[in-house]
Amino acid sequence: MFYYLIYLSDSSNLTKQDAIQDILDHVADWNKELDISGFLVYRDGNFLQLLEGNKNEVLTLFNKIKRDPRHKNVTKILEDESENRIFSDYESGFLVPKNKLVRDKLNNYLLNLKLLDNPKINSTLSILENILTKMY
Repeated sequence: MFYYLIYLSDSSNLTKQDAIQDILDHVADWNKELDISGFLVYRDGNFLQLLEGNKNEVLTLFNKIKRDPRHKNVTKILEDESENRIFSDYESGFLVPKNKLVRDKLNNYLLNLKLLDNPKINSTLSILENILTKMY
């Protein structure tokens, strides 16, 4: 079983644009080391992240994020378990939508996951789609 967690946070007022870019540039490497997959979206001072993998690893990372001074108002949106990873086929194991092409790939991937007709995944996808729509 894989555990997944989705959270929202605001970037702190102390967070400079280069620090945010550093997060976006290195998140795939950091999470690959922990065998955590998912995605991260940043827009207009807000982060949306889905983390999935071993429950202890995901929760340890989430607690680290909550203590990170670059984040404030960290809010867990959803957590659950699934038999399969949702984002296992991304080469880096992580997706950071930096441009329209990558965002479109993410949206297409989410649409393909709906075809699995898994109630747990579908409820997660609905929440993600609503949040992503507001972030773009």
